[in-house]
Amino acid sequence: MRPIDVERDTPEWYSATQDPDMHAWTGNRVPNDIDEVRELLRGYNAHPEVMVWCIWDRHATRMIGTYWLAVPYMSERKRISIDAQRIAKPFWRTGRTMAARRLVYLYAFEDLAIDAIRASAWEGNVNSCRSMEGAGFELVEVTPRFSGKHGQELIERHYVLTREQWRRVYRPV
Repeated sequence: MRPIDVERDTPEWYSATQDPDMHAWTGNRVPNDIDEVRELLRGYNAHPEVMVWCIWDRHATRMIGTYWLAVPYMSERKRISIDAQRIAKPFWRTGRTMAARRLVYLYAFEDLAIDAIRASAWEGNVNSCRSMEGAGFELVEVTPRFSGKHGQELIERHYVLTREQWRRVYRPV
């Protein structure tokens, strides 16, 4: 993982985001051109409410994803954050997201003293649901919500990972 380098990462991320399957369960769509991706990455870097990293694969020697962590906020006397990530389809279910997650959560729970991280996914997004559950997230709510992209009501699964749950799963040294 490293900071996003807009000029270096734009061509690789543009190529990865051309696969329509990457966007099936997100609010995103296939970008129209490389300039759209360049502006997207610039926007990530400039966003005041999120920290964003590039997921770099040293074996593929290229950018394969992005990882976001919201700036912590207080809720019910706890420091909360929200996470999200995107990874290129050839790297789904290969352990790369889990490896990135370990680094981000070490930073979030130990350095930022976050008490809990929240995340959600559409029920049909099986890869994301499995990934969160494998990371120790607890399913806390299931709600119907209209998806404009899908033109119908879908089920959204809401998850929480506490610092204590994370420590039980990852046992940091």
